[in-house]
Amino acid sequence: MSASESATLDTVFSVLSDSQRHHLLAHLSDSSDEPTTVEELAGVFQNEPNAEVLLRHVHLPRLAATALVDYDARTGTVRYRGCQLAETLLECCFDEKAVQTR
Repeated sequence: MSASESATLDTVFSVLSDSQRHHLLAHLSDSSDEPTTVEELAGVFQNEPNAEVLLRHVHLPRLAATALVDYDARTGTVRYRGCQLAETLLECCFDEKAVQTR
């Protein structure tokens, strides 16, 4: 494994270690390729009263820093960039339907 592959693995595992971020990434990867807004993404955290604040100040900047999303804080738009490794991990490790049937 090369150093860059190891860094990528570490980055993806770090991002997915937060349950809110893995739900957010799962939502984005299942959505269309069109940009979305912070307000629309706040619906992913249905029972979180501070969802927009968490998205704007915690989750989206972290995802943008790892290049998993493009986030424009000024306009509040978000575009998922795609990551095969993250999507594979979401499918095999965080698939809630699969976890419930085990």
